[in-house]
Parts: sequence; structure tokens; C-alpha cells
Amino acid sequence: MIQALKRYGMALVFLLLVIILMLLGTLGVKDFGDKMFQDANITIQPQGERIDL
Repeated sequence: MIQALKRYGMALVFLLLVIILMLLGTLGVKDFGDKMFQDANITIQPQGERIDL
């Protein structure tokens, strides 16, 4: 077990770092887009037909 951690420890740390950065980037872009639409007073209306289920 210890040998596996020594062998793959740095790769796991790098993988976790990449995942965290991807999540932060996604949330940042979403917040930026929401704020941009809010500042421009744009309401987004879906286009298409209404389907009755």
C-alpha cells in the first residue's frame, strides 16, 4: 500500500488539482455569464413549441 502511494501519489495530487481547477473555472464562467445577462437586462425566452405531456 505504501509503495502504491509512493508511486502514484504525485499523479493523484495532480489529478485532484486539475479537477478542482476545472470546477472553479466552470463556476466562474457561469457566474460571469449570469452577471453579464443581468447587467444587460436581457431575459432569455426559450424558443420552440410547447409539448403537452
